[in-house]
Amino acid sequence: MNRLLRPAVLLVLLFSSVFAVADTPLELQAVPPLLKQGKYDVANRLLDKILKKDPKTVDALMYKGNILYQQASRSGMITMYGNDDENIYDNSIGSLGAGPSTISKEEGREIASWFLKALAIDPQRMDIQLGLCWTYANAGMTRELIGRFDTLKRYARADAGIQYNMGDYARIIADEYSFDDGLKVYQEIMRLYPQDGNIVNDIGALHFMRGRLQQSIPYFKRAADKKHKDAKTLANLVLIYSILGNYDAAARFADQRSALEKNKEHLLYRALNKRLHQDKTWTRDVKGYIDTKSPAYADFAKALLTLQTNPSFDAFQATRKAKADTIDLIPHFEWAARQYPDRFEAVYALAELMTYYQNHDKAIALYQAIIKGKLARDTKQKENLDMFMAWSLYKQGKAQQANGYWQPLLYSGDFFKKSAASYFLGNYYYKRKEYAQARKYFARVKDDASKSKYANFCSNLYRAIESK
Repeated sequence: MNRLLRPAVLLVLLFSSVFAVADTPLELQAVPPLLKQGKYDVANRLLDKILKKDPKTVDALMYKGNILYQQASRSGMITMYGNDDENIYDNSIGSLGAGPSTISKEEGREIASWFLKALAIDPQRMDIQLGLCWTYANAGMTRELIGRFDTLKRYARADAGIQYNMGDYARIIADEYSFDDGLKVYQEIMRLYPQDGNIVNDIGALHFMRGRLQQSIPYFKRAADKKHKDAKTLANLVLIYSILGNYDAAARFADQRSALEKNKEHLLYRALNKRLHQDKTWTRDVKGYIDTKSPAYADFAKALLTLQTNPSFDAFQATRKAKADTIDLIPHFEWAARQYPDRFEAVYALAELMTYYQNHDKAIALYQAIIKGKLARDTKQKENLDMFMAWSLYKQGKAQQANGYWQPLLYSGDFFKKSAASYFLGNYYYKRKEYAQARKYFARVKDDASKSKYANFCSNLYRAIESK
């Protein structure tokens, strides 16, 4: 789902705001190497010495805040940190990179006090302005963050794209603290930049990524009406309407997107929509797409034409092997689920896409059709069905119903599935404080914590129970 969010302007991290100018005291130039070496006490003593001579040394004040921030968070460290995301689509145990950067409000206030002292002397220092906002965001200080935006806009260059830095802060608040507070931050950004459709698009994306599909539509539509709309905004509308099954609306926005980009990419989507309506002229659009200069998905388009002349299930399977845009796959799999309702692969392909894009109502209905028709033939198909059905039910808040599908996976030969089932079943009872029952599930994989993130979760929660 990376297509949803615009890339932000390069974020200025506060601890990289280091630059020496001609009139920088020689002593101050020694600070950056000390910070890189983690010698914070030595750096602090040097900074205190500098500030005693001149309390208005802006860079010294900034570095004092930087040191506090780096001591309070792990954001300055590149290390292996655990993956704590429950999502079944992310199977990594850990990631190499910057660890969590959130800090407490008390720490945030102390760090901010140094940046505010520096800005009282030189308010035009944008690196410090951004560092202050970054601090407020990572401390969850929504009110203080919003209170800085007018000043941030005042001192930023008109073309700096500072609103996208503000959007980064909004997403930190939404992800780490409160979704509603994140929306409040975005509302303030909209007040300051009312004509920027990209900001409205990002609010839609925020809803979309949390499965709030219907709530995202008004924002995407508003973004498409704004002065600065772009192809990404229109692509979002094609995607969201496709996921919701409104292919006619999606096709209209695909047309608009191609008109904006001055290409004929829309012909493929238009063709697939026509086919859903049993319009026999759909192949003309496919041929028109193939005839365009360097079509990105020519093999997929050609496979569609083959499927038209040979509508066998094997011909459909051949289309799945060709490279295709996800946006085009949704109406294609919709057609296949109708065309081959007795084949697991056809119905499951659409169902799994619906799970991924969080249209869980439709996904569950499709999984139920697979179960009713007894379409899953082998162990792998049955386990995939159980896994994704359980996840869709869980995401809908129906954990107890999901348990019935996690249960068979406890005996899976696929350790990822087995450990996921152990975790979700155990966590169900852990949340209910039925620790004896939870402990039984966690115990199944706790000794293999290095093999999957779910086994790691089980190991941690098992230890938590043991310590009670």
